[in-house]
Amino acid sequence: MPPRAPRFGDVWSIKGGVMGPEPWLIVSNDLYLELSEDNMLAVPIRDTSRPGSRVVTEPIPDVGQAVLDRITALPRSWLIGDEPVAELHPDRHAEVGRRICNLIGP
Repeated sequence: MPPRAPRFGDVWSIKGGVMGPEPWLIVSNDLYLELSEDNMLAVPIRDTSRPGSRVVTEPIPDVGQAVLDRITALPRSWLIGDEPVAELHPDRHAEVGRRICNLIGP
């Protein structure tokens, strides 16, 4: 069975971290993900025990804090596994999308 396509709000393990695979929150909207087979937009998730500002973050239960102002284009080939490892609660999708749009600007 082929891997499930990523969707907004999924948390996937991504190749290439200095310390090994790292969790990233997919923030591309689903239409962009359908149209682009190569890239996706994502933000890193850091361990909540690490110090740092929590001003522009979103908690992902049991994973850490998604750093919403660190939007990065990543190749889909960096996804590890066939399924996401966690997800942003669907009730938070609209608010997180709004916060990311506000960070990017008009």
